[in-house]
Amino acid sequence: MKILLIIKNFDFGGAENHVRELANSLADAGEEVHLLGAKGRQISQLSKNVHYVPIRMRSALLPFQFAYLLIYVIKHKIQILHAHQRLPILISCIAGKITGIPVIATVHGRTRFDLRTSISRNYPARIIFVSRHVLEISAKYDEIKSKSVIIPNWVSTPGKQPAKIPYSISYVSRIDRKHSALILMIIREILYDLAFKYPEMTFRIIGEGNYLEQIRKEAELLNRKLNREVCIICGFILNVKEKLQESGLIIGVGRVAIEGLASGVPVLSMNQQRMGSVISLENYADYKLKNFVSTESAPPDKAGLMNILTDFFRNRETCEKETLMLKELVISDYDPVKITGEIIEIYRSAINQKFD
Repeated sequence: MKILLIIKNFDFGGAENHVRELANSLADAGEEVHLLGAKGRQISQLSKNVHYVPIRMRSALLPFQFAYLLIYVIKHKIQILHAHQRLPILISCIAGKITGIPVIATVHGRTRFDLRTSISRNYPARIIFVSRHVLEISAKYDEIKSKSVIIPNWVSTPGKQPAKIPYSISYVSRIDRKHSALILMIIREILYDLAFKYPEMTFRIIGEGNYLEQIRKEAELLNRKLNREVCIICGFILNVKEKLQESGLIIGVGRVAIEGLASGVPVLSMNQQRMGSVISLENYADYKLKNFVSTESAPPDKAGLMNILTDFFRNRETCEKETLMLKELVISDYDPVKITGEIIEIYRSAINQKFD
């Protein structure tokens, strides 16, 4: 098959990581893969067998980007368009409607944003959701449920893993306004007391964004108070897996949580909106349905988070043993070969449906 993947941003984030790995996996499976997206650091990890074309996607440039896409799909005889993020989904659906090429859309975030327009909901042959919860809370659930499927992101099987740093906590995200509010709360209200209880403790922040310098200043203030480097600003790391694998605890949801569990590292499900719990054998099935977000929990607060982290360190060895059992479950549930095969079958079905 001749497959064209389209994504607006191609630098740092769950959707970007997924598209890069999907492109490589499809190419490894013998498919002809093209990828259109903005220039970003994911490019360096693309397989040489993927035909990458840089393109800046902006709403103001929509007519030009649409014309370019139309010429591209005709020139290269593309058989299937697979779009990620709002603007690529919209442009792909318009191009698909004109050319008759089937479109697959993947929703990584909010349905009401990614599928904002009627054509974005109605034209795709299939709409892929990364979790059942994201689909079921969609405001347009009845309109799209007949064409919606749930296929989670996957994780590659970890290779040789570095030694763990026992009392290290890693937080991985874009450092934007929402995430920075939580990170600043942790730095200002949690780390000082926690570092006194556990002198070996470190808190690593992995990612970049507009609020990174503000966070860096707060980290420096804390480290001076404690007279040691407790809060470590890692910034952008291209291959974040190694940092995750050596962590004692990972804070995150979605893809970050999956990667952490697949590496045998305990994970606390938490973001700026929801403070969940450490993922265990008992709650794994429920978290899996919700993309590892504690959807019914309240936002993080100082007392609750301090209790969770203190309890984790107190029972650290037990949690680590249980996570090693979870690791096998996650690697099986999120196997890249199996999931790539499911996506290829969706492509084939969409192409065959066109000729029915």
